[in-house]
Amino acid sequence: MNLDIVCSLKVIYHNYMSVYTNLSAKEVSKLLSGYNIGSLVSYKGISDGITNTNYFLVTTKGKYVITIFEDITKAKAKKYLKLMNFFSINGLCSPEIMLTKKGEVISTFKSKPCSIMERLNGKTITSTNISLCKSIGNIVGSFHLASKNYNNKISNSRDVKWVDENMNKIKTHVSKNQYKLLSKSRRAFKKIFELNLPQGIIHSDLFRDNVLGRSNKVTGIIDYYYSFHGPFIYELAVIINDWCTNKDGSINNGKYNSLLDSYNSIRCLTSNERKYLNSAMIAAGLRFYLSRLVDMIFPKVGEITHIKDPTTFERIIKSRIACK
Repeated sequence: MNLDIVCSLKVIYHNYMSVYTNLSAKEVSKLLSGYNIGSLVSYKGISDGITNTNYFLVTTKGKYVITIFEDITKAKAKKYLKLMNFFSINGLCSPEIMLTKKGEVISTFKSKPCSIMERLNGKTITSTNISLCKSIGNIVGSFHLASKNYNNKISNSRDVKWVDENMNKIKTHVSKNQYKLLSKSRRAFKKIFELNLPQGIIHSDLFRDNVLGRSNKVTGIIDYYYSFHGPFIYELAVIINDWCTNKDGSINNGKYNSLLDSYNSIRCLTSNERKYLNSAMIAAGLRFYLSRLVDMIFPKVGEITHIKDPTTFERIIKSRIACK
């Protein structure tokens, strides 16, 4: 399919609601019978997610979020939920996962993995400023220090093999210049993961829509489902590309310095990390540029809610390459 035609489909798919598994009040009450978190007061589908089904839930004991995992196994979902509880226990803005009456972080509902977690305070961050960049830098620095003590390694589902498979998938659907940019970025991507850089468990998807805030402070981090054991600067690169970037793809120096100064006050970057940070930004740019191209060229009706514009990351990658 021609990319220009696919771009015009973006508006059509944008309006799908990401509730793939519909729940009745009776079914929610049945789900709650396996927990000690009160009885149903109200529930409402959430339209912001892309991959999973999510509902806001209010019970007689509190406010929660129901997540039904649509495309990962129970074993894999369990890994992420245990990780979230680890960060929650360490006071790092992660939601607490509610345990079932059997003491499990996960249950099965409608033959799919399901969890209920604490609903965090704050609203999704839509735009950033110097104060918010300072706040996320502080939290992520603490996040990385704590993650070194997490013993259960999680592999990267978006590794170089994933990059190669998807570049090959879209090769005939993109321009020669786009494919050339992808190929150049791939070299930076491969290098970042081959270098012996400080690493631990990273979230790897800390876009603004996965972070909650209030009064210019970060109050919550959600959606850990791309977390893996990897380089800390890859995490920072993802954040910088989304939080500290101008519309033309260039870096906003005020936000960038606020983020890194705050992070360094908690965990100081090594000289090697500083040296390769720009390459990490190219690598992180590739990961999201490629995934957005795939989603746009091969849209999944009823599964993809918000097809995001890949040209945002095309501009970012070009800007970072120009800075090398």
